[in-house]
Amino acid sequence: MEKKWFVTGGRILLVILFLFFIKMPVAAEGGLNVQAEISGQGVLLKWENSDPTVGYQIQRSDRAEGDFTLIATISGQTGTVSCYDYGVSLGQTYYYKVQRIETGWVAEESPVITVSVTLTAPSDVSGKRTKDEKANLTWSEVQGADGYEIYRSTNPDKTFKLLGTVEKPVYIDNSVKAGKAYYYRIKAIQKEQKALTSPFSEMTAVYMKPAAPKVSGSYTKKKIKLTWKKVAGAERYDIYKKNSQGVYKKVGESDKLYFTDKKVKKGRSYEYQVVALYERDGHTVKSKASATCKQMADSIDPGKKMVALTFDDGPGRYTKEIVDCLKKNDARATFFVLGCNVDSYKSAMQAADKIGCEIASHTYHHYNLANLSKDKIKWEVSETDKKIKNAIGKTPELVRTPGGSFNSTVKETVGKPIILWSIDTLDWKTRSRDKTVNAVMNHVKDGDIVLMHDIHQPSKEAALILIPRLKRQGYQLVTVSELAQYRGYTMKKGNIYYSFRKR
Repeated sequence: MEKKWFVTGGRILLVILFLFFIKMPVAAEGGLNVQAEISGQGVLLKWENSDPTVGYQIQRSDRAEGDFTLIATISGQTGTVSCYDYGVSLGQTYYYKVQRIETGWVAEESPVITVSVTLTAPSDVSGKRTKDEKANLTWSEVQGADGYEIYRSTNPDKTFKLLGTVEKPVYIDNSVKAGKAYYYRIKAIQKEQKALTSPFSEMTAVYMKPAAPKVSGSYTKKKIKLTWKKVAGAERYDIYKKNSQGVYKKVGESDKLYFTDKKVKKGRSYEYQVVALYERDGHTVKSKASATCKQMADSIDPGKKMVALTFDDGPGRYTKEIVDCLKKNDARATFFVLGCNVDSYKSAMQAADKIGCEIASHTYHHYNLANLSKDKIKWEVSETDKKIKNAIGKTPELVRTPGGSFNSTVKETVGKPIILWSIDTLDWKTRSRDKTVNAVMNHVKDGDIVLMHDIHQPSKEAALILIPRLKRQGYQLVTVSELAQYRGYTMKKGNIYYSFRKR
């Protein structure tokens, strides 16, 4: 009898256990993974659910050891399930657990999630460079915050240092320098609870422009060279040149403090601008363009005084010495040569031409052209042209008539502008070094054409004194053609010219 009861009781127990396992839900694969984050002044709990028939209970405690209280129930949601808890206080720590409910049973329970309710990190942080070259930072206001701490670094991988504190979500950084990149992070704070600060915001950067370079130019050896001083923060410099349409086009770049433009033509004026720049974080940060640098393809400055020294009746035995002095002083002159002398002093003429001096015609025999026929005038000029071209490869463009004589026949026949003078040193007559020097220095003015001779020793000695002295007085020693060009004159055949003053 007792054994029979045991068998019956065992069958009943098996039935009960069978029914229990039918009712008990099975945990979802992967477990209940709940994520928590601070959202505004509340706590946001999130997890994934794919079964619309299940529900969830959200419980909270103020203590890690328990006493959990039901604060919300959720059912019928799939995908990402969210639960907001706004019944929290800043500075407090809360403990959460989420239970998955199936057919009235707790099918699964999440681990306890610990959340410290603090300020959220500032969002939408933006940094911009202002027109007056300062860094302007803005961000979205953080709920519960009554201030913000601004941190800055010049290297995103190094420590950020506290820069300042503000109450509003805007900050102007006045301590930035040109040519540097600055990186910022923001924290929200609550002043009454000093320990209550948000995490750092995402980093934002402000890239300050380098200063505009100060550029100067010079012309040497058929090239224009631009130079500038180092610009703080600049890694290289872009060079722009104005084209014939008046547009600046980039013509080169340099990581040095100079740039050489070889594509220039002598006598032409060119305009340049230089931009300093650096590369950072995939950004190219450029300065404003420099002030325009205007440079003639010449060593002559049109804004400064200039005078043309001219030497007649050569070339002769003193010509080369005068040329050497001109070269030493970066000066030029015009030599009105006689065709009959050219072959004897061809090397002196070539030396003069090489340093930029002008070789012009003084006719072949030094006859008074006013007394000659047209044919003889033409011969005097054309034969001299041939001699000069044979010596230096160029045909002279100017003529000085012997003694300065001319008439209508001469003007019509020579076929070139006729260059006379505004200062006659009378060196051929006085044969005095000092009188020749005084004749120039006591009367010289901007735009003068000075008459001298390179066949007399006292004249040569005077020239060796005058050339450096005129330079020290601020005069540029140029050729007659250069003087006319830079003073804006267009010389015409048969016209008489004594000087080229500023108009």
